[in-house]
Amino acid sequence: MPHIVLQNVDLNNLNKVRNLNATLFPVRYTAPFYKSLLQPGQFAQLAFCNGVCVGTVTCRAQVLGFANSPTAHLNFQAPPPTEFEVYMMTLGVLAPYRRLGIARLLLNSAISAAAADPSVKRIVLHVQIDNDDALRFYHKHGFTTSHMVERYYKLLDPPHAYLLQYRLR
Repeated sequence: MPHIVLQNVDLNNLNKVRNLNATLFPVRYTAPFYKSLLQPGQFAQLAFCNGVCVGTVTCRAQVLGFANSPTAHLNFQAPPPTEFEVYMMTLGVLAPYRRLGIARLLLNSAISAAAADPSVKRIVLHVQIDNDDALRFYHKHGFTTSHMVERYYKLLDPPHAYLLQYRLR
């Protein structure tokens, strides 16, 4: 049985997230993305299997509904928001370490962190429409498909994504 350890991301291990993302995802993340992982309102963890860094999850808090309408403008006249959602930016495990429950541990850790804040109502994420493995994984773990977002990805083919959600409250 492998020994799995989850570790919060900090300045000392941030490059491990960068290296994993470069291997796992077709999207290239910028330096500001990685810097933002260390800011308040972010949740980022690494997974180690028998001492080897093999997976990561990164999330950010945002105003509830932002994933449905990211181009909506904030109304600065309105009172500050009181309801939020967590946007899961990345979740991935290196191929040789899949099917060991590591992604499930990372996902459950993110869900637990989000659920601990009563102002967080749901977790949302985008999945490319042809990523059947990811869709199966998230549906198996309680996520539902909200809707398709056309041309979500600028440099991927197909460019369309599904917005998935996990309701906490």
